[in-house]
Amino acid sequence: RKILGFMPQQQGIYPNFTLERFLYYMAALKGMKKADAKPQIEKLINLVNLQDSRGKRLGGFSGGMKQRALIAQAMLGEPKVIILDEPTAGLDPKERIRIRNLVAQIAFDKIVIIATHVVSDIEFIAKEVLLMKKGEIIDSGAPHILCEKIDGKVFEITADESMLGEISAKYKVGNISKDEKNIYVRVISEQPPSFECRPCKPDLEDLYLYYFDQGASQ
Repeated sequence: RKILGFMPQQQGIYPNFTLERFLYYMAALKGMKKADAKPQIEKLINLVNLQDSRGKRLGGFSGGMKQRALIAQAMLGEPKVIILDEPTAGLDPKERIRIRNLVAQIAFDKIVIIATHVVSDIEFIAKEVLLMKKGEIIDSGAPHILCEKIDGKVFEITADESMLGEISAKYKVGNISKDEKNIYVRVISEQPPSFECRPCKPDLEDLYLYYFDQGASQ
């Protein structure tokens, strides 16, 4: 346990604790002496950019601030491996970017394991991705290598809005966008769709849909 740091998905933190008291409490649970914990806590509060909130109660923190506080406690004791469970779940886009950049910074000198369904958050920071389905690892590798496995299976269909139901019934649908004239539907298909379309470069969201979406597919 001494080499592990863990951030849980659920923000079950003590609302009446200030950030500073919370970190000292967690340090004590980890068996750290107060003299050793003090410089680490100072460093971590600055790392997660909560200097101005150190004396505020956690109950008044936003979701993103709580996530950053949980990341800070996970790093107490200078663990070699940090496990983050859904670190960006429920956050607004600004906080998601902040957390994503923080994780990338931490990962320069530590092993960081992230469990997440928000695949876009790991696309540019993960060195290796493991895909798990029903408790079994079904594939693994660098993001770009995994995406290459579905090259030629991702398309963007251009169609009239009235055709969306038909498209959704035939294909695994990713993103949908529209303009004044058409809708643009990103789909996963083993064969080129029977609609006007163009091939697209696969990303991790496409890969996730390919393996885990249980809807229509051709």
